[in-house]
Amino acid sequence: MANCCNKQSEASIGVSAGKVALVGNPNVGKSVLFNALTGAYVTVSNYPGTSVEVSRGNAVISGQQWEVIDTPGMYSVHTITEEERVAREILLHETPDVVLHVLDARNLERMLAMTIQLIEAGLPVILIVNIMDEAERMGLSIDLQLLQQKLGIPVIGAATARQRGIDEIRAAITSYRCHCRQQSFEYSRLLERDISEVAGLMKGEYIISRRALALLLLQQDDEIAGLVSQREGGGYDVISEKVREIAFDRRESFHLDLSLERKEMVRRIINGVFSAPEKRVVTMAERLSGLAVRPLTGVPLLLIVLYFGLYQFVGVFGAGTVVDLLEKQIFVELFNPWISATV
Repeated sequence: MANCCNKQSEASIGVSAGKVALVGNPNVGKSVLFNALTGAYVTVSNYPGTSVEVSRGNAVISGQQWEVIDTPGMYSVHTITEEERVAREILLHETPDVVLHVLDARNLERMLAMTIQLIEAGLPVILIVNIMDEAERMGLSIDLQLLQQKLGIPVIGAATARQRGIDEIRAAITSYRCHCRQQSFEYSRLLERDISEVAGLMKGEYIISRRALALLLLQQDDEIAGLVSQREGGGYDVISEKVREIAFDRRESFHLDLSLERKEMVRRIINGVFSAPEKRVVTMAERLSGLAVRPLTGVPLLLIVLYFGLYQFVGVFGAGTVVDLLEKQIFVELFNPWISATV
């Protein structure tokens, strides 16, 4: 079984206090948080054997040095794209001590399904509910304490672009301990039976839980099948046969049933946690965005930006006023006479 505490003692005596992996959907502020934690000195390189870039840096938190990895965007632990495969490879093989799952507060319901998968995997997860400032501006309300109780993991509200919540995230990383009371999310009786039958046949040691591995095998995940085959040796034939048997029996509905059940889990979790106003609050940025994509209003806006933004500001003010001030008044009249007389 996965053991999220298996590196705590090693981290305390090693050069680095531990390893932090940032995961989440694209465009949720992972890179902003990564930069806030690590500063300017980072290493960007392709993950071995792929063309996918992975950013790595070091963060000094409470006097301890942590390695921080910004993984590519992923929507699910069950991977489809190359970016998702790389992100999961990091979780499976680099054994992070803390996994920061960053999600968009405005899309809480859609993104919590991945949080459930990370918790099922037994990973040391801290949930970062990011872009809280925009959510509050839209009138959305999120009870972070209740969400933490329901998930059984630390939950932090943040607006990383405004440096809000960064100190709390740093404190959560250094104080993180294995949350052995992580919630166990139960599926229907039929699906639970299938999971138990497959997981019960596994004997090898894995970084993530056998329950999560069983679900991935039932989703026909070839990479996980290769991993389990390697760890189980000759015993994998029995597991593979059981997976084929279940897959054949439920060939028409398994993926749909799993998706619907996870959606229902999320609905139960956000019940009482998330509330939105009856009439959605539209921000000024959204109004401008809507006006910009309509031909009737977008063309005049474009002309205004071109005239005032490019011609007046860049051309007249920048290339004219500012340049004249620097050349004629500062250099010609003040600096050049003084430097000539002095030198």
